Amino acid sequence: MHRLPWPIWFIIFLLLWLVPDAASAKDLKVEDGLSIQSAIDQAEAGDTLTIFPGTYKENIVINKRMTLIGEQGAIIDGGGKGNVIEIAAPGVTVKGLMIQNCGSGQEDSGIFIQKADGNIIENNILKDVHNGIYITNSRDNQVLENSITSYESHFSKRGNGIHMFKGGGHLLKKNEIAAVQDGIYYDFTEHIKVTGNHVSESRYGMHFMFSEDISAERNHIEKNVTGFMVMDSANITFLENRVTDHFHVRGFGILIYETRNVLVERNEMLRNSTGLSLENGVNLSINKNLIGANQVGLEFVGENKENLFAENNFIGNVVQSKISGEDMRLDDGLKGNYWDDYSSFDLSGDGIGEEAYKAGSLYDRILRKQPYWQFFFESPSVKLWTKAESLFPSFGSAEVYDARPLIEPAEIQPSAAQQNRDHWRSGVIGIVFIVISLFAIVKGRNFR
Repeated sequence: MHRLPWPIWFIIFLLLWLVPDAASAKDLKVEDGLSIQSAIDQAEAGDTLTIFPGTYKENIVINKRMTLIGEQGAIIDGGGKGNVIEIAAPGVTVKGLMIQNCGSGQEDSGIFIQKADGNIIENNILKDVHNGIYITNSRDNQVLENSITSYESHFSKRGNGIHMFKGGGHLLKKNEIAAVQDGIYYDFTEHIKVTGNHVSESRYGMHFMFSEDISAERNHIEKNVTGFMVMDSANITFLENRVTDHFHVRGFGILIYETRNVLVERNEMLRNSTGLSLENGVNLSINKNLIGANQVGLEFVGENKENLFAENNFIGNVVQSKISGEDMRLDDGLKGNYWDDYSSFDLSGDGIGEEAYKAGSLYDRILRKQPYWQFFFESPSVKLWTKAESLFPSFGSAEVYDARPLIEPAEIQPSAAQQNRDHWRSGVIGIVFIVISLFAIVKGRNFR
């Protein structure tokens, strides 16, 4: 009798050990009037619990790997106390529920995840909650396509849309967050990817504190007090975000404070009180951004070191730049930026102006103390003043200049990933076109 080698027996043993759990998984149902928590307590690991339409007034704890799916109209109401749903196990999925009325304590949330990894929170509506989703000391959770709003109150009395404390490795994608304190709060966390989210009508769209290795891509952050607030963090990437309409008196599109190693590339910062503010930033790369229609386009405060600016377009800002602090150069040695108030010439034809562009001016400093001077923006007298100041630079503040200013706006290309997607789409369209053409040719020959 032929005997199987021991590795085969070992694999069979593993399959026999793992398969029963999957095979025994059950689909359970909860109808209106019954208890979701009772069904969870009776369920086994791996079960799926479908919640029928109705309002379930209870606070539930999920302490085993399982899936909760709400049919349309399924509502869990926490009754204004504690967490509505608490997840205390890995591998949990919560999908399709309306979750409302948690408590008002500091950490009370619609969904609270504590020391639990690899959970999926998808396509839920969370409303009238203090915090929407609070994730603490956990890793590799996914928060996808949820809608989150807090209750009607001043933002100082609300919690955050999504709050992450310690842990990391999470993915936040295509969530709609409005009317909370901070849309997404990173608190001593790391390795987070945040893409395609929309945050509005809150204090900060995203708030970074003591966090690192965060990638924020293609988010739309609008109508908050400030868009991105970055403090005491490191290794942050902002790519292809739209940061618009932060016109609060203390409003900023992006504010970077005491932070190092930041890439800001291909973003739009439009119609903010200040488009981009840098305070004591180190090793910041600011490339190919559109900074336009802001009260102040670019602001420097304190000592900013080892920072690189190239191919940004500064267009239509009332004050192009506000300077206080150290001297700085605003180009990479080959290319600088486009400033729509630059008035020199390109005699060599290389697209670079012959004179350096000096950021900041005496007019800008006066404007800080006398805001009504905005009335004279772009007036002939201010233009003459600016030209005179370029001849007598001692009138200005710190020596911050672009030695390679662009004569025409920089062409801000999409990212390599976007170009690859475009090429893929073009390829598919081309293949479809070829197939249709061949089909037409064959049919045409058959017709003849």
